[in-house]
Amino acid sequence: MAKRNSTDDPLKLGNASKRFTLSTNRAKGNIAKDRFAFDQSMQGHDCKKIREGGDFVVQKRDFFGNKVGEPAIYEVKTGNSKLTEAQEKRKRQLGRNRYKVVRY
Repeated sequence: MAKRNSTDDPLKLGNASKRFTLSTNRAKGNIAKDRFAFDQSMQGHDCKKIREGGDFVVQKRDFFGNKVGEPAIYEVKTGNSKLTEAQEKRKRQLGRNRYKVVRY
């Protein structure tokens, strides 16, 4: 592919198609996170959003509202997106039972 020059972008918009694609992917991710939180709350589980090391901490509850098992960290992904290096590291640290990846 040829190198871009100043005449390729007369309106000075930059790479608009990439910018729109990234914003669309970000919106899809936010919708998937909202959907996951809603699904967990409909099942009666506690679902708390966290900042680092995953998207949500989910504590399962039984029919009577008692805690069941250990809390698990869930990472919500859409499509074919990959885990980042930090997410891979966190997955190795916590193990398979406590760190789960959910795809929407």
